[in-house]
Amino acid sequence: MPLITILRAEPEPPLVVEITPGGTLFEAGAKAQAGIDTACVGKGTCGLCRVRIKAGAENLNPYTDEETKHLGNVYHITKVRLSCRTKPTGDVTIEIVRKKQPRLGD
Repeated sequence: MPLITILRAEPEPPLVVEITPGGTLFEAGAKAQAGIDTACVGKGTCGLCRVRIKAGAENLNPYTDEETKHLGNVYHITKVRLSCRTKPTGDVTIEIVRKKQPRLGD
């Protein structure tokens, strides 16, 4: 079963979670309580559940139509995928990407 490593801000240690075959990175994040953003709860309609692939890209399903809609076709530059549409077949390391960063003082 794939092991998903979720990198966090220093000095927090990474979260490591095992998921069943066919599961998504979004499900792995939920299992690890990693705090992946969502408004649609994994249906692929909001585009908020962004993760950056740090290692193991060869273990992922092809880019989906929903990802193209929300992220464009610049994966080769950004390495960002929608976690709810990304299904690993092997070990993967990710970091959570926030669509909007909070402003200082908020």
